[in-house]
Amino acid sequence: MKSTQGFIGFLRAFLAVATVAAYQVLAHHAIATPDDHGLGLAMALAPPLLLALGAAARSPRRARWLTLWMLGAGALWGARTPLAQHFEWGLYLEHVSFNLGMALVFGRTLAAGRTPLCTQFATMMRKPGGSGLKPAVARYTRQITLAWSVFFVAIAAISTLMFAFAPIVDWSTFANYLALPLVGAMFVGEHAVRRFMVPGEAQAGMMEAIRAYRARSCATPPHRSQLQ
Repeated sequence: MKSTQGFIGFLRAFLAVATVAAYQVLAHHAIATPDDHGLGLAMALAPPLLLALGAAARSPRRARWLTLWMLGAGALWGARTPLAQHFEWGLYLEHVSFNLGMALVFGRTLAAGRTPLCTQFATMMRKPGGSGLKPAVARYTRQITLAWSVFFVAIAAISTLMFAFAPIVDWSTFANYLALPLVGAMFVGEHAVRRFMVPGEAQAGMMEAIRAYRARSCATPPHRSQLQ
């Protein structure tokens, strides 16, 4: 049973990575061959339309939101010709909004009275019934939450500067081929720093923390309002 679940988890992760990689290759190809406006527009509009469709389908007011989604998709189709001529703006807005969104996910947990996101991950990785986080670990996880916030803001800032002043192909190379590897490098660097800053603590990776977060979320009964 566990082996089957592990294989399914691996397959899902592989498909997710393959989908992201294919999207980035196609988006860069559209930028590098500007005559192919149709592909560029598809790359710019597909992610937000699919996300909006998924949100509408899960909404308790599904019929209303699906109707609005169809109207919006129809309006975009009607304006496809002028939109296709400037599709690179859609790709830029997607890239910047994703990174600013991630910065917000980390940064808002640093507000007074809230638990930093990395502190939440560290707490989830501890055995049930164990002692709380040591002050040094709590301090470190708060600092690394801030570091992730600054990291994503920096990626968005670099993307904006390159989009404004660098050749569009150079911007696309950064956004599609370098940004995610930089996230991976940040993971590796954070893991190395953690071993030095909080020696003796559990060295679980982010994927283990995410699995723990998902397991806890699944184990928590939904709020009554979510069932309506």
